[in-house]
Amino acid sequence: MTDHEIQLLTVGIAVGMYVMLLLQITYDILDNRRDRKAARAAKEQLKAAQERAAA
Repeated sequence: MTDHEIQLLTVGIAVGMYVMLLLQITYDILDNRRDRKAARAAKEQLKAAQERAAA
């Protein structure tokens, strides 16, 4: 392998790692939003069930 090919390989690996990191961060943020939305819905269902039980 020549020096140039090694440099291209190294740059390709680095770019790939950055892309994977960006995807992980992005989907983690989206998952957190979904988790918060699900938790909020569960709290609302619990509150509604408690109100029905109290009535």
